[in-house]
Amino acid sequence: MSRSRAEIKAAIMAKIEGLVDQTLEEGERAKRLTINDIEDIVLDVRAELSEQLTEVLVQAGSEAAVPEPACSECGQEMHYKGLKRRYVRMRTGEVQIERAYYYCEGCQRGFFPPG
Repeated sequence: MSRSRAEIKAAIMAKIEGLVDQTLEEGERAKRLTINDIEDIVLDVRAELSEQLTEVLVQAGSEAAVPEPACSECGQEMHYKGLKRRYVRMRTGEVQIERAYYYCEGCQRGFFPPG
């Protein structure tokens, strides 16, 4: 079942709030931060935020219901085998996604429809 825009926004905001809290705590623990220290913290947060936002958006796109597809090899209807978790390397980093997995009994081929 796909999530609503409000649910996706709430998930994104929770990720952002967590990173902001983590960043503020890190700054409070440090006695004295140099400009380079601050820049390192900001770059780390930017990278982490990019990964987390990508994961939320990719996951939201892959939750949409897909009718059981036809096998590209033999044309038979493929059967839904549940959700499978995968790690995908993207430009923003490695993200974990969970997508529907389909299987053709005749060809013994699996398929993950694009999200």
